[in-house]
Amino acid sequence: MSKWRGDAAAGLQYLHSRSVVHGDLSGSNVLIGDNGRACISDFGLSMLLTQLGGSTYATSRQGEGTLRWVAPELHDPEVPADEENPLSVLPTPQSDVYSFGMIMLQVLTGRVPYNYYIRDSQVLSAILKRIIPQRPNRGLVNDRQWAFMQRCWMPVGVGEPRPGDDEIVEFVRQELVELEGLPREGSH
Repeated sequence: MSKWRGDAAAGLQYLHSRSVVHGDLSGSNVLIGDNGRACISDFGLSMLLTQLGGSTYATSRQGEGTLRWVAPELHDPEVPADEENPLSVLPTPQSDVYSFGMIMLQVLTGRVPYNYYIRDSQVLSAILKRIIPQRPNRGLVNDRQWAFMQRCWMPVGVGEPRPGDDEIVEFVRQELVELEGLPREGSH
């Protein structure tokens, strides 16, 4: 499972290095191929960012059923959506990082984020109140993993920033080193 997280992290890093924001990351669109490698799929909401920071391409609203993985800033109730602006709040690399943290939680626990809420309205209420998922059992998620996921879920513009792509890839690489005894960089 750590390899899958590593593949997803590397995929996200690749997309962002090409100025592409996925915008709709969830556990259901990280697919495992015949070769056992994880691949990010479903680019229906992907955006190509210009150097000016705006978007040049957006196709549709947030996909149904992905509410549990979507960053709170994308649910801003103060920004009205309309037909001319279906994505009233645009996804960013930082919102993809938030979603990656939720995918990490799902992979480690085997459960969707906020699995204890039955209705989407309960999930949305928690997200808008900036309530993060409950801490799972330490046997499923260790303290280091939990602290990292919490950083992925930090509110934008408040306190410590969400981790960048390089930091995510390095975190997952370190986990692989610890879990599988892979050689550390620079060692023989």
